[in-house]
Amino acid sequence: MPYRHTLFRQQRFAAIRNRLVAVFLLGVALFMPPMLILFMKETRFAGIPVLYLYVFAAWIGLTALLALVTEKSGDD
Repeated sequence: MPYRHTLFRQQRFAAIRNRLVAVFLLGVALFMPPMLILFMKETRFAGIPVLYLYVFAAWIGLTALLALVTEKSGDD
């Protein structure tokens, strides 16, 4: 029986690792120059350049995703 528990933990950690890799790749994609160029405009929203809003929104979103992934892993 201990083998099943160990196998379950290994599968769970592999799933968490895969989610962390996915969040990392999403972050790389969000901050690559082609994505940033889409928001490099003179347009402002509430007096703030759209590029700044995009960068901070993406950063906050990635931080929230990382928090969700790591909080779910703490259920041991």
